[in-house]
Amino acid sequence: MRRLKELKKIGACIMTFAMAAVLFAGCGGGQADVSTQNESKPGAAENGEQNDAGESEPKEDTAMGRYVETIMDLTDCGETKGLYKLPDDSLLIADASTGLLASADKGTTWEVQQEEWFAKIVEGKFFVPSVAVGADGTKAVLYDNSKGDDIYTVGLIVKPDGTQIPFEIPLTEEESWLNKIWVSDTGRVFTAPFGGVIYEVMEDGSSEKFLTLDERPIQIEFVGDLMVIDGNHYDGLLLYDIEKETFVEDEVLYDFINENYKNRDYNTQDCYTMKFFPGEDNVIYIAGEKGLHRHVIGGSVMEQVIDGNLSCLSNPSFLLKGMVMLPDHEFLALFSGNKVVRFTYDPDIPTVPNDKLKVYSLQENDMLRQAITIFQLENPEIFVIYEVGMGKDNSITRDDALKKLNTQIMAGEGPDILILDDMPVDSYIEKGMLLDLTDCLNSMNEETRPFENIINSFKVEDKVYMIPCEMQLPIIVGREKYVSKAKDLESVADMMEEIREDNPEKDILGISSEKGIMRLFNMISEPSWKTKEGGIDRSAIEDFLQQTKRIFDAQVDGISDEAMEEYERKQDSFLEYYGYRYDESDYVRNTSWVEILGGYSQVQCGAVQWRSDFTTSFSISKVKGFEDVVLMPLNEGDQTIFIPRSLVGINAASSEIEKAEKMLKVLFGTENQTSLYNGLPVNQTGIEDGTLTLKSSLSEDGVYQSFGTSNADGQELSLNDYWFDEEQKQLIRDWVRAVDTPYVKDAVLEDAVYGEGVRYMRGEQSLQEALDAIEQKVSIYMSE
Repeated sequence: MRRLKELKKIGACIMTFAMAAVLFAGCGGGQADVSTQNESKPGAAENGEQNDAGESEPKEDTAMGRYVETIMDLTDCGETKGLYKLPDDSLLIADASTGLLASADKGTTWEVQQEEWFAKIVEGKFFVPSVAVGADGTKAVLYDNSKGDDIYTVGLIVKPDGTQIPFEIPLTEEESWLNKIWVSDTGRVFTAPFGGVIYEVMEDGSSEKFLTLDERPIQIEFVGDLMVIDGNHYDGLLLYDIEKETFVEDEVLYDFINENYKNRDYNTQDCYTMKFFPGEDNVIYIAGEKGLHRHVIGGSVMEQVIDGNLSCLSNPSFLLKGMVMLPDHEFLALFSGNKVVRFTYDPDIPTVPNDKLKVYSLQENDMLRQAITIFQLENPEIFVIYEVGMGKDNSITRDDALKKLNTQIMAGEGPDILILDDMPVDSYIEKGMLLDLTDCLNSMNEETRPFENIINSFKVEDKVYMIPCEMQLPIIVGREKYVSKAKDLESVADMMEEIREDNPEKDILGISSEKGIMRLFNMISEPSWKTKEGGIDRSAIEDFLQQTKRIFDAQVDGISDEAMEEYERKQDSFLEYYGYRYDESDYVRNTSWVEILGGYSQVQCGAVQWRSDFTTSFSISKVKGFEDVVLMPLNEGDQTIFIPRSLVGINAASSEIEKAEKMLKVLFGTENQTSLYNGLPVNQTGIEDGTLTLKSSLSEDGVYQSFGTSNADGQELSLNDYWFDEEQKQLIRDWVRAVDTPYVKDAVLEDAVYGEGVRYMRGEQSLQEALDAIEQKVSIYMSE
């Protein structure tokens, strides 16, 4: 079945970002504007000596030489589809909304290249899923030629001499439509629909099946006669000789990809977390968060050319759209947000900056990694060392990671900046391990300083030891007659019982386990679980267990076997894919328009994490039959709850306080706050310039993106996602300035409540026995 028209409107890349750069005056030309320094080869330099001016001088044996980055801005362009190098070393960017852009000066300036065939596609406003340019100058494009709701893609090949070859490929229903096209070094054209088949398009416009794979190919490049193939769920890159029509093995390359980019993501159209491209004869380059690596096909070495720790390549908001090698061993990359970066080797700067700043988080934090890249852009003389306590794959337990961290801090070797999520922050504050941030926060301007209500919510005796860089907001979405009554946890339980009475067999919440219910609603209750003296508030926990039991009982009472089986399948799927069950994760707080429109649940409770959580929830009411669906804050009485994310603090014993405070200002700067990953911004610049500012165009009726999906039974669901109206914008402004009660996770206390709470809900112990057991489990921890 062909995909719905909504797919036509999905933008090439969702994420956009602002760099410290001077905008081009349109796409036609511009100047390079920012130079940054990045490491070019493995190895660490020793710290330099201090001269009388306090500046760092490299020692005689300091390793020298690394790549510098020059950033250029093409943000006035639209849907860029890739970056290509032509036979004369000139460059080409295909922009589906503007046209072809050409550069003859290594990407410093760009001019619109007038080609009639492509101009007609742009003027016709056709949906263009893919464009490709071969090393010989052959160009190929796929575009939507349908007149109805379905997508029907056709193609056009333009040879170097200007010959045009239109083509169509009859597809099966499962293949749907052509969505990718590629051109080999010699001008052979290949294309792929959904599914695992690659077709070759012949010189006369006919086509034939060329290669069948187990999974759909998404990224293909050519290194001579080798077709290098990758896609979702590939263990490593596939190498296929298109002349001999045989696969080629390269264990070194396979192992490198599997070890360093195992979780690479192809879920964003035309944007890649890892990009590979050809270099010299028989050479392939791999670019991504680890930096840039060079490999001779069949060779035994992966050579590091650029260290990701010192490069914008490690910035998670810099998704690669294309990268090429230039003459003199320079490189040029096109990123999401239409940023172009040239990498040039400078032999006269230290391989690694002499000054250091250490940052730490228990788990990988994309927001922090992005801020590090921005910080090093602004402070190229400082090398930021980022340690992830539990390892990138969470191979180290939380307890072991914290023990190691505490040992480092006690030895005076701890990090300068800490992301405190899931750490024993109360203990750190009591022991004087965190610096008072008040002066640093007061030095920020009104736009970047966190909202005053957020700062006040973290004050301890008029001092602020930690502050969130992101936040989530608890919400409830459903029919107004039900959710309008949900003012606290007790009234949520009342609401659940009312919905169950009206809907005897239906799934209400989509969560059918005791632990899942507790994990969902602890965000509004847990702020009351501790007394001001630091002990547990037994009555607050008692109320939580009573109300969540009522909610759970209403959820499962009379629910259909089919709904319970579906929930267990979800639990098992999470365990298989992530290594933990659904109800053991924060995914229970995700909300989805699909659940409401599909009738899979009657109410959605969770937390707003991204702008689209707001817009999709607001947009449900524009669907016929769902006009009475509303979004409301989910709070606990007169407390306006929020979930702080990426809580940042500074080590009070740090010898780099000034540098750490510089990093703090980057974390709350406009560039970082307008492109977050795990929550909403916490200051004015982030809310106004990020959340409430649309950088793409709207349809005539106010739609800025659309979604379509189908279930296993073939039921199709779609949603037009409407941009905020002024009333909705003001609601968000008022909401973020009203939050006053943070839910800060206490892992030890939560585990005790969940464990004993499950036994209570199952009738294995009384409520008082559960409370006694919780108190006993956390008594030693609370006294530390």
